[in-house]
Amino acid sequence: MSSLSARLAGWRQGAGLGVARMILYVAAYVGLAWISFIYPARGLNITPWNPQAALAVGLLLWQPRSWWLVWVAVASGEALVGSEPVPWPALVLSAGVVTAGYAATAAALKHWIAPRLSLVTRRDVVVFLAIVACGSLLGAMLRAAALWATDVVPAARIPAVIHRAFIGDGVGLVVTLPMLWVLASRERTAATRAMLQAGEAWLIAAVTGLAMVLVFAQPTGEQFKYFYLLFLPVVWAAARFGAIGAVWSGALVQLLLMLAVQTAPYQPLTVFELQVLMAALTSTGVLLGATVDEREEAQQALRASLRLAAAGDMAAALAHELNQPLTAMSTYARASQLMARRLGSDPDAPVEPLVEVTDKLADEATRAGEVVNRLRKFFRDRSTELQPTDISHLIADAVQSQARRAESLGVHLDSACAPGLPPVWLDPVQIAVVLRNLLANAIDAAAEDRGGPAAQRSVTVRALQADDEVIVTVVDSARGLDTVEVGRVFESRRSEKPGGMGVGLAISRSIVEAHGGRLWAETGPGGKFHFSLPLTAGVPS
Repeated sequence: MSSLSARLAGWRQGAGLGVARMILYVAAYVGLAWISFIYPARGLNITPWNPQAALAVGLLLWQPRSWWLVWVAVASGEALVGSEPVPWPALVLSAGVVTAGYAATAAALKHWIAPRLSLVTRRDVVVFLAIVACGSLLGAMLRAAALWATDVVPAARIPAVIHRAFIGDGVGLVVTLPMLWVLASRERTAATRAMLQAGEAWLIAAVTGLAMVLVFAQPTGEQFKYFYLLFLPVVWAAARFGAIGAVWSGALVQLLLMLAVQTAPYQPLTVFELQVLMAALTSTGVLLGATVDEREEAQQALRASLRLAAAGDMAAALAHELNQPLTAMSTYARASQLMARRLGSDPDAPVEPLVEVTDKLADEATRAGEVVNRLRKFFRDRSTELQPTDISHLIADAVQSQARRAESLGVHLDSACAPGLPPVWLDPVQIAVVLRNLLANAIDAAAEDRGGPAAQRSVTVRALQADDEVIVTVVDSARGLDTVEVGRVFESRRSEKPGGMGVGLAISRSIVEAHGGRLWAETGPGGKFHFSLPLTAGVPS
């Protein structure tokens, strides 16, 4: 007796369940078997829907050592539910082979999908459906063999037993097991609560009920023809709420279908036909829901990668734009050191040059801070701080900032703006970045061009009004771009300059487009870059 108690205690520990939970589990299994006991096969207790099969596979999936408890539940269901008494040898053997089939299904799911049963990807759904189909067929064949071996059914009825048991377990697993998958996860349960808080979910439920009424309002011989109406709410729920929506919508259809069969006139054959379509409907809905979930995951991954790419672009842009002011600050700082040493050795030396250089140093530091601030805002939310600006003065400042560098490279730098240009609403710091990028590229191209005399190396900036926009053009004396280069020159991270980062033109185009304009290049001879700025963009109404 003590040995038996110890063994029972070990089984309870292996199942991971207390006595109360075991009793509750068996009661739930028998209760589901009783609720779903509709139109059993003649002389057998096999129905077209066995939701209790999901309880058995679910327990074996999460507690594999609880096989004996599943056997007890299956045997109890066979003994307590049904209109046909089953001899106890057949009952014991049948419960055992059915439990073996459930255990094989659970083991396959655990091996191929993992314990979490993640019905999120289409691959997981297809594998799940294949395993359920194979497991249900195996269980049906084992059950038929057990009933034949115990002389409950003749050999001629074995195909019918397999057919009905396969449909019953298959539909029960396809419809009910995903519900257990949802309820077993806090995250999916929270998603279910969020879905139920959406008014659209209740609208889908109402449409499901209406579709069920329309189906069973038809004559009994015509009901099967209208079952396709139930696809609408399931597909709707899957498209709107993903796999979770498909799971609960399919469960609602199955519940209403069983209620309708119990309360409305029906043909027995129609019930099995409806159950086959029920399996197809649920499978379609879950597959569609998994596709929607995969798309959502892909979009989230894309958004994350875009955020990382934007951060990388911002870092590259800052490095690109800060290079020039930092270089200038370094030059002015060295000049300040030399002047300070001269003042130290000659107290009568003039102080004004030192003051002028330190002022320029402070100006470059201020400009660097403005560039960092404006580019950070731009990359964060594409924001621009528009204000009416004299484009001619902005061009003149950009030309002056590049004049010393152009002179050192032997390039003549000039500007030619049409007189009387109206003020343009723009972000001066951001457009200054565009002008400096275009000028720096043009100066480099002109300086590297060895096809003509040095006296002809030049860069010119022009600005003119064309209808309701201002067009700025930067022209250099280099060979220019061919058709292929024009198509690729604005690609991010592409640069043909030694040490170039390939972000200047891409950033410039983004800035101009954020202002409502466009930036484009022309084929040679001579490099030609144009950008337009609308005169009306940003004007307060």
